[in-house]
Amino acid sequence: MSGVTRKRQLSPKSIFDEHELRAFFTTHSVNNHHINSIYRHIVQNGARSFDEIPELPARILPLLKKEFVLSTSKVAERLDASDGSTTKLVVELQDGQKVETVIMRYGDVELKSFPKEERERRAKELEKEGKQFKSNRRATVCLSSQVGCAMGCTFCATGTMGLLSNLSTGEIVEQLSEYPRILVKWRLQKAEALNITDDFLTTVHANDVEKIRNVVFMGMGEPLDNYDAVLGSIQAMINTSRFGLSPARISVSTVGVVPRIQALMRDVPQIGLALSLHAPTQELRQEIVPSSKSFSLSKILAAVFAFIENQNKANSSSPRHILIEYVLIENINSSVEVAHQLGQLFAARVDRKDILVNIIPYNPTDVIAAYEKPTPETLKEFVATVRSYGVHTLIRQELGQDIASACGQLVVKNQGIGKKLGGCDDEKEAKDLEDLVGAGKSVGAKPNVVKRTRKEDVKVEDTTDSSSDDKPAGMSIMTIAVAAVGLGLLSLAALRALKRK
Repeated sequence: MSGVTRKRQLSPKSIFDEHELRAFFTTHSVNNHHINSIYRHIVQNGARSFDEIPELPARILPLLKKEFVLSTSKVAERLDASDGSTTKLVVELQDGQKVETVIMRYGDVELKSFPKEERERRAKELEKEGKQFKSNRRATVCLSSQVGCAMGCTFCATGTMGLLSNLSTGEIVEQLSEYPRILVKWRLQKAEALNITDDFLTTVHANDVEKIRNVVFMGMGEPLDNYDAVLGSIQAMINTSRFGLSPARISVSTVGVVPRIQALMRDVPQIGLALSLHAPTQELRQEIVPSSKSFSLSKILAAVFAFIENQNKANSSSPRHILIEYVLIENINSSVEVAHQLGQLFAARVDRKDILVNIIPYNPTDVIAAYEKPTPETLKEFVATVRSYGVHTLIRQELGQDIASACGQLVVKNQGIGKKLGGCDDEKEAKDLEDLVGAGKSVGAKPNVVKRTRKEDVKVEDTTDSSSDDKPAGMSIMTIAVAAVGLGLLSLAALRALKRK
């Protein structure tokens, strides 16, 4: 089976696919200065149709309407967390596939649910500096870049979908979509009363729900696996003639595609970078993030350190940091020994103050691995051990667990789980990262397969867990069943039924 995803052609195309718009203008001999005019009216003035853009040549208007639309996607479902902190938008694409966009609100709600010990510790630290511990009201949107994901991270629900397809630049930008507040109010409050069924009413995207300050590519998919589209969307967001966001307000999270990290440093050097680490050693990381076998941890860290050093060299007055994401899973990567390894990994950079380790307690997800959330005692001891090396370490405050929008929980139900759709990757396959950057392999070459394992099968250097000592030698029924799923001989539903028994 090929590791290449199905090629998608949008018709009509998104107006936010700027390279398509430029090609269209060239074909029809239209001056490119009209492109800025189009985006100014749509993004800044809230134009609802191309008819509201007076500068467009009359001859091009009908052709533009035929080829492009303001939005190719629409919001199929909106879910709000009970505490008001999070909104999840299920976005339906033109071809019926779906992705999820999450809006996270910080401020009063955040402080109420912030861990008490962490709040008190941080307040004392700031008090010494003559500062007050507070959380300003702000909103961050978490964007998806792919339908599904090929990385196969064992704790992540998105990985159960496999990689179905890449989003275009326009489809990524549409998740942010900047429409004016007055139009939003009209859509949400008047549409039902007026019995309006126009699809335009359902294109309520992130900026329509909340004014967005920060953008993070931490939704569905590996952003650097869809590099060109993600880069195009970032360039649109930071372009002062488009959305005008500060590059410092945009962050990309990656499992570590080294050549693409280097490309980001060249193309958009001022954006934020986050590394999905999850383990301090190569051996343990390959168990949790199967695709990490393609690039050694030392090479990934070298690329990440080069990125932040280049960034801070250009901004010495306002130093930035790399966010190190670490999902903490009970009895997998949570031992004191592993915590020491993590602290030692970054101890040499403490004086640079360019590393921030973000500990994320594992969220319950529908994955094969029987993972468990760390106990409060495990979390406290792990964080304290890492901090003992002087490494800046925070515990992420999880928002939106009740609507499955927290880290690792994004997955569109009934779309790819236990299925093979459109000739896409099998859900148990983890694509080699070299395949993503064309490292000497032919297009369509079958990627090496890494089978994901259950917790009992994961080898972790954690002497505190002796639960495996009582297990008989040889392969268990569940181990065989997991392998059968990987080979396509058993469905996920059947596996879960077996697991319940």
